[in-house]
Amino acid sequence: MTTSLERSEAMLHFYFLWQTRLIVLNVSANMLYPWRLISPQFIILISLHIIAFAGNNSLRELKKNNFDAFATVNSLMSTCIGQCFGLFEKKDSCGFDRATGQPIGGYCMSDFVRPTGIDRRVICVYEKNDIVRGLSLDLLIESKLCTTILVLVAIRFDSKVPTNIQMVIVDEDMHKDAQRISSKPTVKLHYKLGTGMSMNDSMNPVDFSRTFSMTTRRGRWVDAMVSLSQKPEGQYYSGLYIRWLYPGCPNDDCKVGPASDEHTLIMALNELSAAWKSKSPNKVWELAMETSAKADNIYMGLGIELLGRVLNYFLILTYEWSMPVMTTIPPKTFFQTPYDKMDLAMDGYLKKAKRDNKRFFLGINPTLIRYALSDSVMTAKYGKGKLASDEYYVNSSASRYIVFSDACALVSNASNNYTVVVPKAGELNKTTYAKSDTTFISFDETNDIMDKVRRIFDKYNNRIGGIWMKNISHDDFTGKVCGCGPFPSLRAGNEGLFGGGCTMKKCFTKK
Repeated sequence: MTTSLERSEAMLHFYFLWQTRLIVLNVSANMLYPWRLISPQFIILISLHIIAFAGNNSLRELKKNNFDAFATVNSLMSTCIGQCFGLFEKKDSCGFDRATGQPIGGYCMSDFVRPTGIDRRVICVYEKNDIVRGLSLDLLIESKLCTTILVLVAIRFDSKVPTNIQMVIVDEDMHKDAQRISSKPTVKLHYKLGTGMSMNDSMNPVDFSRTFSMTTRRGRWVDAMVSLSQKPEGQYYSGLYIRWLYPGCPNDDCKVGPASDEHTLIMALNELSAAWKSKSPNKVWELAMETSAKADNIYMGLGIELLGRVLNYFLILTYEWSMPVMTTIPPKTFFQTPYDKMDLAMDGYLKKAKRDNKRFFLGINPTLIRYALSDSVMTAKYGKGKLASDEYYVNSSASRYIVFSDACALVSNASNNYTVVVPKAGELNKTTYAKSDTTFISFDETNDIMDKVRRIFDKYNNRIGGIWMKNISHDDFTGKVCGCGPFPSLRAGNEGLFGGGCTMKKCFTKK
């Protein structure tokens, strides 16, 4: 009985012989008219002949390695052919990895193919902000860069009812479309509680403590969440997503808020899970939460072991929300987290969890900060003598968050006079940055993202679940702004997690 690989090989071999016959006939028929041999039709015929030859050799290589998967062969074969014959800009030799069947070396194709048999996931968070910026859910699904897409519908506490806790829908248009959204492949619909550092815009740490530290009020919140999920539209939802870095750490300050907050949150989540299970025994409700990679949040013992057991998605942010008064060039503090701090964070979380945890996910960040360097106002306010030649004051009021796609367009424009500085090999405590006379931006180039992800997973292997990304519309999702393909940051994360060693086009290059 022939395998699909053998059938593919036989088919290509027959096609190669047929193409050879056509070429011989064309050449013999036009010996007296050689100019006809440069016609578009003959060039196409030669090109198809080359592709058939390369494809036949690629299949033979796979056959030697006993890699029998027809769908994967078809996609990977085209990748390898493109790399080997320079169809995608880089003329590198191409071979196959014996373990995965992935092409090694060369330039990454626009279509990503995720190999089977690797237990790693890519969690994409999609919300109203992404819709506003023009990223459609269908485009994200078609990219095949996400194993799971968490679509978030914002909810909040009803401030009109101070004595009774009630939850109300904020993103009503998405909520009304819940049935259609939840029916899409790889999509899970979650309620989202919290928009930033607190449970909702009006809830400060004191309000949080009052709500969750008292058994009665915590029970009311659980009842309100269950009541919301039991409404007719609730059948299309899969869980709750908490947008809050940590109890006890509002505004990233772990010295604010009582330490008991971490325990009361865990109690509330456990009670909510039990209530959901009681009301819907045949349905699995999920819990997701964002957490910071800052050392303070890890080593203060903020319930990581218990949270690691109750959360389905333990989403670890890998950037620092800091605005320094002064910086040096090269900077000592980067907004993008260098590899050494990412490594420290993952090591800390795994130690606090006291076990391997496939629910931990490493963040990829497409949001940057454009730091405005010193001006006369800042110098007058903070100046205490002359600064060193590499020191600058940061004008925090003029500094702005900037999305990845806008940043690469800014830095790549030669008229803006940015100088890009890349860390030397082995400088794992630094990230790439760009500096002009008035601003600097630290960022992760595509190869930086691939390298960081690959290093983390080479070290921790399958001790964590994979990678995740929010604010996906901040990436160049069309591929038209940066000129390095659609979803370059997300794609680079995938290549680092699953890829066979191909090279991605850089986004921050002079144009």
